[in-house]
Amino acid sequence: MITSDYRQKFSSLLGQCSWGVIGIDYDMTLIPQAPSLQSLELFVSAVDLGSVSKAARLHLISQPSARARIAELERLFQVKLIEGTPHGSSATDAGNQIYKLAKETLDSADRLMNAARELSNQRSQQLRIQASHTIAEYLLPGWLGMLRKRNSTIVPELTVANSAQVIQTVKAFGDLGFIESHEADEELQCAVVGHDELWVVAGIRHPWARRKRPITPDALAACPLVLREKGSGTRSVLESQMAKAGFPRLQVEAEMGSTAAIKSTLALRGGASVLSNLAVRSEVEDGTLARIELIGLDLSRTLHAVWSRQKGISYSERELVGIAAK
Repeated sequence: MITSDYRQKFSSLLGQCSWGVIGIDYDMTLIPQAPSLQSLELFVSAVDLGSVSKAARLHLISQPSARARIAELERLFQVKLIEGTPHGSSATDAGNQIYKLAKETLDSADRLMNAARELSNQRSQQLRIQASHTIAEYLLPGWLGMLRKRNSTIVPELTVANSAQVIQTVKAFGDLGFIESHEADEELQCAVVGHDELWVVAGIRHPWARRKRPITPDALAACPLVLREKGSGTRSVLESQMAKAGFPRLQVEAEMGSTAAIKSTLALRGGASVLSNLAVRSEVEDGTLARIELIGLDLSRTLHAVWSRQKGISYSERELVGIAAK
């Protein structure tokens, strides 16, 4: 039989113990040592891209900082994760096993954040993307296909606009954007996801289609052109490079908001234009359009992913950027 004195002593002991269990402190950390999600993301990116330096650029940190973070993971896990190769970096056997577990951990963390955003009505679970025309039409379908293979629960929501409009939307709503031209902007962070080149093309009835010699910037400046609208990445790169060459004004025959419409116009009327090689390569190969060699002007460009510096980038968004950057 339990006496009154015993009950008092037992109650006193319970009052001194966390959660009423003698000898167990439930304020203790459940996992004394655990890697940060940021370090796991960096490691996964290094494996995906095959390069620690590329992963560092993607995560907007220095290469020494990236190597230090991976070294810290190796000390924590007590295994070698990445080793150098003649072409970059690759995961060790142990690293490949950690890589798979790290991706599962990051996927779980991303689902947790998406669920939290949905509950707080801040954001749906859809992956909202803003992309310029060339990237949306010729590159994003492949990137999204690879992303969906990795995570079939992701539902992309794509809006296509010119580069200037993409930047405005990214700033206003925090979506992930892909653009064909980029200038430094303190509100945005960016990562290089590829390279492209603009080609001078003409319909087969255009005089340039039978030309044997390359044209020069002065000839391009004097020719009436069918161009994309102002604000498009293609138009911005062309005007910028022509201005540097001393030709600030172009002869614009027509402006169109669709690359497909320009290609149809050239094929039917025999005009000339400057478009991404991604958009016109098949027409040049089948003879529908003629590529005109241009000398004295660099029309290469860099493709970028952009996101809000204030909002940051989710794991799913960073995974898509990583796929694009390969």
